[in-house]
Amino acid sequence: MTLALLWPGSALAATVTVQPGDTLTRLAVRHGTTEQALVQANPTLRTGALIAGARLNLPSAPPPHAWTVRRGDTLSLIARRQGTTLTALLAANPGLDPRRPLLVGQRLTLPSQRTITRQTSTPTVRAASIRVTPVLPVQGRVTTPFLERHPSVDLAAPVGTPVRAARPGVVTESRFDAQSGWGWTVVVDHGDGMLTRYSHNSENLAQVGARVEAGQVIARVGSTGNSTGPHLDYRVTVQGVPVDPLSLD
Repeated sequence: MTLALLWPGSALAATVTVQPGDTLTRLAVRHGTTEQALVQANPTLRTGALIAGARLNLPSAPPPHAWTVRRGDTLSLIARRQGTTLTALLAANPGLDPRRPLLVGQRLTLPSQRTITRQTSTPTVRAASIRVTPVLPVQGRVTTPFLERHPSVDLAAPVGTPVRAARPGVVTESRFDAQSGWGWTVVVDHGDGMLTRYSHNSENLAQVGARVEAGQVIARVGSTGNSTGPHLDYRVTVQGVPVDPLSLD
């Protein structure tokens, strides 16, 4: 593929050379744009087919936009409001740590539509669809919040209290984890890049391979493993990155 820079009038525009077998759809996906935008940038496409070796103008990317964080904002909430994805939002803000809370007044760069199109046109997860039910797996008191040295939330509750799945998914682990000190543990894969982990259980009720629904009882609170009292250690990772369960909505 050959890229060149032309000077059409006063704007600098990127061009691409059509390869054998290229279609408008393939070009749009490859360059993070749309078929309509390609036609608008190349009016001759309205009347003719693509010809190998021809050079097409790529649509110009729109200028970046910014968002000022307001009280109550979370990354997932901002992404949903702006019609983007959590993945694209993080990519547009390289120094942003999804494990840390946002600060009121903080400025975030919003991703361009080209970036969003490129990410959603490939077989990756749309992070904007990642949501956790507002109801916690256990209705208990938060004894340890999410911290860098403790990337989970501890919820104290009596032994035997039902532990419920936060979202629909498939159970990928249901075992006694002595190596990590988590005791009886259940892990649910939600199929969109998010995993939830429920540990220190007195009893696991969901078996590996089982499909569970949001709110379904999958275990019971206990104090197994490295634990100082009855509680649930509740962990969430998004594409392998630990995040605060209380920051997701």
